[in-house]
Amino acid sequence: MPFRTLADQSILVGREGHCRVLDGLVAAAAEGHGGLLVLAGEPGIGKTALLTYALAAARGATTLATTGLESEAALPYAGLGDLLRPLLDLVPKLPGPQARALRAALALEEHETEISRYAVCMATLSLLTIAADQGPVLLVVDDAHWIDRPSLAALLFAGRRLAADPVAMVVAAHDTALDDLDAAHLDVLRVAGLDHEATGRLLDRLRPDQLPPGLVTELWRATGGNPLALADAADSLTGTQLAGVAPLPDPLPIRAGLHRAFAARLAPLPAATRGALLVVALSGSAEAAGIHAALDTIGAGRAALDHAEQAGMIRRAGGRVAFTHPLLRSVVQRTATPAARRRVFDALAATSTGGERAWYLAADVGGLDEPAAAELERAADEMRRRAGYTDAARALHRAAELTAPARRARLLFAAAVDAQRAGDLTEAAAWLDEARLLVDDPLIAADIALALGRVLARRGTAAIAQRVLFGAADTVETADPRRAAGLLSAAVDPALTEGRIHDAVAYARRAVALDAADGGARIVLAEALMFAGELGESRVLFAAERDRLDQLDPLADADTLVMLGLCRGWLEEYESATAVLGRVIDAARDAGALSVLIRALAFDAEVRRCTGEWSVGYAEAEEALRLARELHEVAPVGFALVGLARFDAACGRHDAALERLAEAARIAGPLGTPGLLIFAGTAEGLVHLVAGDHDRAIACLDGVREFTEKAGLGNPDFLPWCADLIEAYWRAGRSAEARELLTGLEARAGRSGLGSAGAAAARCRAILATDPGEAEWWFREALRRHDLRPQPFEAARTRLLAAEVLRRRRRRVEARALLHEALPVFDRLGCEPFARRASAELAAAGERGSARTPSVIPRLTAQELQVAQAVADGMSNPEVAAALFISRKTVESHLTNAYRKLGLHSRTQLVRHLAQNGQNRGDGSGSRAATDGSA
Repeated sequence: MPFRTLADQSILVGREGHCRVLDGLVAAAAEGHGGLLVLAGEPGIGKTALLTYALAAARGATTLATTGLESEAALPYAGLGDLLRPLLDLVPKLPGPQARALRAALALEEHETEISRYAVCMATLSLLTIAADQGPVLLVVDDAHWIDRPSLAALLFAGRRLAADPVAMVVAAHDTALDDLDAAHLDVLRVAGLDHEATGRLLDRLRPDQLPPGLVTELWRATGGNPLALADAADSLTGTQLAGVAPLPDPLPIRAGLHRAFAARLAPLPAATRGALLVVALSGSAEAAGIHAALDTIGAGRAALDHAEQAGMIRRAGGRVAFTHPLLRSVVQRTATPAARRRVFDALAATSTGGERAWYLAADVGGLDEPAAAELERAADEMRRRAGYTDAARALHRAAELTAPARRARLLFAAAVDAQRAGDLTEAAAWLDEARLLVDDPLIAADIALALGRVLARRGTAAIAQRVLFGAADTVETADPRRAAGLLSAAVDPALTEGRIHDAVAYARRAVALDAADGGARIVLAEALMFAGELGESRVLFAAERDRLDQLDPLADADTLVMLGLCRGWLEEYESATAVLGRVIDAARDAGALSVLIRALAFDAEVRRCTGEWSVGYAEAEEALRLARELHEVAPVGFALVGLARFDAACGRHDAALERLAEAARIAGPLGTPGLLIFAGTAEGLVHLVAGDHDRAIACLDGVREFTEKAGLGNPDFLPWCADLIEAYWRAGRSAEARELLTGLEARAGRSGLGSAGAAAARCRAILATDPGEAEWWFREALRRHDLRPQPFEAARTRLLAAEVLRRRRRRVEARALLHEALPVFDRLGCEPFARRASAELAAAGERGSARTPSVIPRLTAQELQVAQAVADGMSNPEVAAALFISRKTVESHLTNAYRKLGLHSRTQLVRHLAQNGQNRGDGSGSRAATDGSA
């Protein structure tokens, strides 16, 4: 509904600090820098007054404002439509897909297929930045907790990406609603109660007659300094109470007094006027046309609205109708009889269509109502086409409440599917649990369990997901082996996440036995075997399903393909891994499928770590983390954190690494994802090994060894913890323990046939050798194996260790040769601690004044290099913005920074520079280039 400004600014007493913050935000927008600020506080605390102040301060700016309305919270994109209404003439300037998505979302045109909610998010961002081309923009949203979820998601998506654009956004919400706004990653300005002094000043303005100091103190304590409560008290207390002669009532009749006062004002109004006010109160829209149509239906007459306006109950402007006080709506509703409310709801339904009509029919229904349930189900289909998955889920859930148990489970199941698509995993899990209890058919219950298990896995509760899936498979195995196979296959991924490799292999083998014709079960078995270290059988299974895998759709079969890409990386099939993951990343960017994109980016980052493309991998992991936080995808947040920590550890950013690992540990422990701790422990062990704290490195990596042995994780390439632990033992003077551990590593490397594992084992054998000739032979063998499956960082580490050993044995010339090969790799990757060690070894080996040539690429931030890489691949600035889900101005800002840091002046120079520094794409995929970045 339209924003309700406050004419009386006296409520801003004591808000000088808040006003300075708002002044700064508005001034920054005028200078070309945007931002998003959340005002949080209890009702009546003064948030609306602060928003009014901000609008008044934004002189010369385009201002957009709206207020959330509880009755419109179920209408997808109602809030966004109100807010962007003044900008609709700019929609033709949007890229075609964004323009179509926004028009469809705002019901400005028909759209046969479902639209991507992220296309709507990008359209919102683009429209605001286009408006900002003409000058600064201030956007304010009051009562954001009542804005419909799709609109709020689009606004917050845009708000997080406006730093380089002259667009300021201020969102006000109850402090209890901050979780819905994901406020942990937003700038939040708390609006608390006034202090004692400010309370006195406010009361002086409200009641110019002098109030006794003792009364001011009593009111301050009783109201907590809430300005609206103070105003209510000043209006409702008697003269003797305000004079301090009569005692204050206990409790103060602040809120109840207002209700009684409004009810008293309603009572003398004519019945037609009260009926008209009830139509306004129950209407899901503030549009005057719809309200007039309902008034005509009940025969109230439009003149009744005139009388209501004259009585100070409503105001009309711009074809909209709004109450003059937020409490009036609830007072009007509560004083009406159930019959009167039903009559108005029926009138509103008779003059509405689609979702609005369905909700009116379902309103105030206490029992079953099959026709209303059917209307809601049809409305959910329309909401889904407009990407209103949250609203579709709520409509279906309400339909389930109105229908008999025989149909209720099906509707709850459908509601949960939409809730899952909207990211509302808690509701999805609860509704699926409810649906399971309603069905007698074990096969239908198994389908519900399959959906529930997948939701639980996405929530990060892998252990519970396994129990649900395995239990359902047991129940239906005899009646429907194929269904049981599907359930067991679905249990494999959460088992792997939890680090229960033996169980994952057992689930997969049983699934294949139950449905031998199911290629999907064999693919899942191949994945589980890869983790277990049974690589020969894993490769055979993958090869047998190659034709099937090549035909999979990168979106519809994304879960299978992203896991396939990761497995191929850990099988050292790097080109194949990046090709598979690249297909998924391209498709996900084009479709705005962010959940898919997050996993694909995080897994590709792991592959790039192995191949030495660290700038690419770091940027992908950062993007995955940023998007996963926005979508509340718990498990991907943890995976991205530990991936980034491993890069940080090697590059010497130890504080950053430990901070990320602490957050990952908080995610892993209570949510049942201990498998994440394997990655975290490996990264922390590397932090301490690089820092020279060998005892702490041993403590961390010993914990990883214990867990991996218990879990049955047999792929030596999965994590490099074993070689790091052997080196830590060696440096700590515990060679006997190192040799014992090396025996196991050599056995696993031999069984796997993996070149990098064999190289690591040979390197460890070399550093433990007591005979110089034996050590030299093993170092040469390690480098030969590195050449078979290039992992630049590990190969450079081998050369550095070999040089250290050779230099101590006075083989300085050979040591210098190895160091000259290792140092440029460390410099290119940004591994500063290793580069310093290599430089120090060169000096100790007799080389003076050797110049390092560190890559300039790491000077760029991750997103700066992403932008530079995409531009170098021939993408236009709008195309880069769409691919990376950022604004055009942000693209321009990052590109300008990249040119300045690299000392370049043209796109041609940029292409050449990136190619010379090993940052060229090499696969010819334009949109894929947007994933490149810097460590």
